Amino acid sequence: MSSIHKGLTVTVSIDEDRLEAVNALLEGFRKDLADDVATYRQKLPSTFFISWLTLPAQSYAEKEQLPARILLMTSYVGSKRRHIKELASVMGKHLKMVFGHSHEFPHWVEGNKGMEDFLNKKGVFHAFYSGFKFVLPEDVPKEKHLKETVYTYLNEQRSTEGFDQPSPEQIKQKIEAFICDNPDLKWAYKRPHETKRDRLKMLVPLLLFACIMLGSLVCLVLSFFMDVLILKIGAIILPAFLLVMFFLFLWLRINENNPHIPNKPVEDGWIRKIVMREKNPVINEMTVIAPLKKGWIRRIFLAVSLRLISLVGYFTYIPTVHTARWLQIDKGKRLVFIANFDNISEAYAHDFVDSENRSRNLSVIFSHAAGFPPTKWLVKKGYNHRSEYMKGVRAHQKITQFWYAFNTELSVENLKTNRRFREGLFKSMDEDKLREWLLTI
Repeated sequence: MSSIHKGLTVTVSIDEDRLEAVNALLEGFRKDLADDVATYRQKLPSTFFISWLTLPAQSYAEKEQLPARILLMTSYVGSKRRHIKELASVMGKHLKMVFGHSHEFPHWVEGNKGMEDFLNKKGVFHAFYSGFKFVLPEDVPKEKHLKETVYTYLNEQRSTEGFDQPSPEQIKQKIEAFICDNPDLKWAYKRPHETKRDRLKMLVPLLLFACIMLGSLVCLVLSFFMDVLILKIGAIILPAFLLVMFFLFLWLRINENNPHIPNKPVEDGWIRKIVMREKNPVINEMTVIAPLKKGWIRRIFLAVSLRLISLVGYFTYIPTVHTARWLQIDKGKRLVFIANFDNISEAYAHDFVDSENRSRNLSVIFSHAAGFPPTKWLVKKGYNHRSEYMKGVRAHQKITQFWYAFNTELSVENLKTNRRFREGLFKSMDEDKLREWLLTI
């Protein structure tokens, strides 16, 4: 099975007067989930997170009404086909009850196969990020148990004879012998799921893009010396791409001169409602959905940015983020952002605002959303950046009525440390790397 982390986003519009009924359904499912998490984990082995919520109608450019919506967003591993099949099998009745309120849901849908077809049809593009790449859901509890068991074993061994000041190599040998002698841990003798092929798959889109641009550069140079039609055609690609990006930046800069319309202050009661749901000690969820600022360039530039971001997802790492996604809906007029992260939303947002580099990266996406701080040339911050950004987050943050998480106890760093410990077992390494590996225990 592939170990590449992916996301599924399904959305349909809904009449505003049906929101209350759908919200009640989702809240009921959330309460039922609290008593049945183990069943979900068993029957949805490919799923890390599920966020299911409603979105009220919003105003675009102060004149156009964007429809109310239902949004289902999942994070999973493996094939999309298998994941959708699991969702339809486990949550089919729930899915039909909720999506059945939308005029976009075909009421002739019956059985799991019909629901699978519906979910496939209503899926939309998004840029997706995972902070603990190539870890399978089944690996999370196993690797946690492995490290905790070894840690307990070492603590017990410290009080035994012959364990005074052993060398790092001797400690590693004792750990490996203990694992081999423990029937419950023998699975750790095998290497983790092979990820070389999956790593390459993640890099294919970026490599393909780079090859096209590099090939165009070669064609451009050769076209000066050879009069060949195919070279002339290839030579156009790179200059055309650069010219289009320059034109888009110039058009965006003109749009940035439009008067800034700030978000209205958010009532404390709304913030309290959101914060009251962030009860998990480690992992929580947030969804921010906002109309874009006025102008075609905002929609076009954001669409291009999301596709370029998708190309470099392999190299991105945000220490506190488990998964995140960015997408556009309603003909590109509305931005959706969802994240599963360590800590609470206030601290999570400040992780970006208080960092110069991260806030600059943030502007590439959120500067297009209505009410968020203005920019110059996309990344140069406008006035009052910090307070305006936080006001924008709270103004457009939505309550997620139904949220499922495979793991709520381990941070991103916990997950990555557990994996590093497992990967170091039964592997030769020099003394420096060995000492570094022992620090993962």
